[in-house]
Amino acid sequence: MKIVICALLAIVLVAISISLSNPLRRSQEKIKESILELTPIGMGMDDVLKVIENNKRWEIRYVRYDFGYRRPGIPDPADVALGRGTYIGEKSIRVFLGDYRNIFITSVTVFWGFDENSKLIDVYVWKDADTL
Repeated sequence: MKIVICALLAIVLVAISISLSNPLRRSQEKIKESILELTPIGMGMDDVLKVIENNKRWEIRYVRYDFGYRRPGIPDPADVALGRGTYIGEKSIRVFLGDYRNIFITSVTVFWGFDENSKLIDVYVWKDADTL
């Protein structure tokens, strides 16, 4: 009986450690830091697209050369204070990084905003939990 309990406990611990090692579970700020290491502010849009395309797990949802991205949800007060409103940049890319499950499924999406010269000016990470 002790062996069965120890085996079940070991399985649970392994499952928890694998789950916690998923980088998508990190905070939005930590994910943004990682994204900015790969695609620093000022990087050209074509170079950002190359980085995105090299990551086979990421799924490009759109590339817009005519419009910035709109932050999902309630506008960030910091954006409003800076006069940015809810639209960021003149061009944008939206990429689905993946999702993970706790009780609900949480999807992680990244938006890159570019100026009129196709230079990166902002990155936004959005986590959306499907709570029914």
